[in-house]
Amino acid sequence: MTKQIKTVTFADVFGSVDAMVDIDCSNKGLTSLDGCPEKIKGNFNCSGNKLTTLEGGPKKVKGDFNCSSNKLTTLEGGPEEIKGDYDCSDNQLTSLGGCPVFIMGDFSCAGNQLTSLKEEIISNVGTMLAGCPELVEGDFNCSRNQLTTLEGLPKIVGGDLDCSFNQLNTLENSPLIIFGDFSCSGNQLLSLEGGPREVSGNFDCSGNQLATLKGSPKKVNGDFICSCNHLASLKGSPDEVKAFDCSSNMLTSLKRSPEKVKGIFDCSRNQLTALVGVPKKVKGHFNCSGNQLTSIECELKKVGGDFICDENAQHFAEEEVRVAKNVKGNVIA
Repeated sequence: MTKQIKTVTFADVFGSVDAMVDIDCSNKGLTSLDGCPEKIKGNFNCSGNKLTTLEGGPKKVKGDFNCSSNKLTTLEGGPEEIKGDYDCSDNQLTSLGGCPVFIMGDFSCAGNQLTSLKEEIISNVGTMLAGCPELVEGDFNCSRNQLTTLEGLPKIVGGDLDCSFNQLNTLENSPLIIFGDFSCSGNQLLSLEGGPREVSGNFDCSGNQLATLKGSPKKVNGDFICSCNHLASLKGSPDEVKAFDCSSNMLTSLKRSPEKVKGIFDCSRNQLTALVGVPKKVKGHFNCSGNQLTSIECELKKVGGDFICDENAQHFAEEEVRVAKNVKGNVIA
């Protein structure tokens, strides 16, 4: 016999409330938002309930709207206008249909069952793509879904973009400009072609299946992390980065590595036998441990942090390193 689910509405728990302040109805066992004010002057939090629909909820929210950790399969019936953040993460969404067109804060749809950020809607007017917000002024997080394409993303993201841990094998249809960090780690990417042209923060493409860095931005204002891929060459890497992490690949050479590294340079756990190709100066730590080095002779002359060269084919004494390099920090050999 099917167990009946008890209906618990917003009105049952809260009765009449003041819509001029924040409303927090999270973790109350709600199955319905019936009885909720239509306009909320502050934030509205209905996370951690048993909601399967947003029908009955507010239509305009001047603050943040949080409906995460429910049982939603659609955003239809939800707010049409939100002035703050919109969080619909950790539901059972297969579509973003019903999502507002413009979001002035952050947007998170992480941890759902999305395979696409757009859906095709056929009506008597014609066929159109709908679903994903057209403008997100803050961060956009669509990680931990089942996305195979980035089609539908806004062309410009005002904050960070996190599309990590999906099933992407291409970055085609990425935003052109990302004003924060960009993470596409933990996918199945074979190439960075089609990726964003400009990233103002960090660029993390670690944990993919990249054999080349072709398609990388020429300049990354933050850290560039391409560790745990299948790289045998650094061809295509950015010319200038803050920090550079190419650890845990299959590199036998550091040729074509970035010319300017303002932070750390980590090339540990590769198959390097020489350090030819490294920049002349690294302002942070330099880590070449876990390789097959028999010599540390290279263009690198100055290290602003630690010089880490342990677990190689040959042991390097600290005195030997300091004679060859100007190391401001510790020598870990």
